[in-house]
This record gives sequence, structure tokens and C-alpha cells, in this order.
Amino acid sequence: MPLYLAEVYFKEGFKLGYELITGALSGGFPPGVTLKAGPWASNEEAKIMLVLDIQDHSLTFGPFSSAVAQGIFTKRRLTPIVEWSAVEKALKES
Repeated sequence: MPLYLAEVYFKEGFKLGYELITGALSGGFPPGVTLKAGPWASNEEAKIMLVLDIQDHSLTFGPFSSAVAQGIFTKRRLTPIVEWSAVEKALKES
């Protein structure tokens, strides 16, 4: 299960982003994307955070770039989440 911490930054405020994310939560995520936790909002930056299972993150390019073109989002950061045992394994192999 390829999990990612997705941080999505809003261009201006939360209103349009809220509406877009609310639609995604109602079944509007791209194929192969499943919400596992969140969304959470930051009180320090105009961003939300979600934990997503993304089978093929290239399929998220179209919807995300469309939101950027519409001026809703400015950027996204996808951070892979791995089990702690994967860190231990990598350290043993190095």
C-alpha cells in the first residue's frame, strides 16, 4: 500500500479549496486514490494535509494541475510514508 502525506497549499484562502476537497471526499478522487486519514487544516499556512493511498501518482497530475490553472492551489508536496521496519532494513543494508 503506497501511502503518501499530501500537503496541498491554497493560493488564496480556503473557500475554493474546501469546496474542491469536499467534492473529492464525496468520491471525486482520481482512480486508484483512496483517503486513509484526514483532511487536516493548518492554522499557520493556507494548506491542508491528507494521508492518501496512491496507486499511480501520475494519475493525479491532471486534476491537480487543473486546480493550479484555476488558481485554487499553488503547490503540493507528496511525501512517501514507509513502515519503520523499512528504515531499519535500509540501515542494515547500507
